[in-house]
Amino acid sequence: MADDATVTKHVPLRRCRVCRRQLPQGELRRWTLAGSQLVRDANGDRGTGRGYYTCSDRCDEILPKTLKKKG
Repeated sequence: MADDATVTKHVPLRRCRVCRRQLPQGELRRWTLAGSQLVRDANGDRGTGRGYYTCSDRCDEILPKTLKKKG
C-alpha cells in the first residue's frame, strides 16, 4: 500500500422510511415496534426486530401512517 493512500472509514447509509432520503445512519432517528406500539430508539440500544429510520420531525409524524396494515 502506498504511503499517500488515504483510508476512509465505512459510513453505513440508511434510507428514511417516509421521504426516502438516504443519509448516514448517525443522522437518522431509529424506530422499532414494541408489540403494536412504535417506539423511538433514543438511547441507541438498537432495539430488537425491524427498525425504521426517519430524518426529520415531519417524517416522524408521518411514519405511523406508513406502517398501517392494509385490509
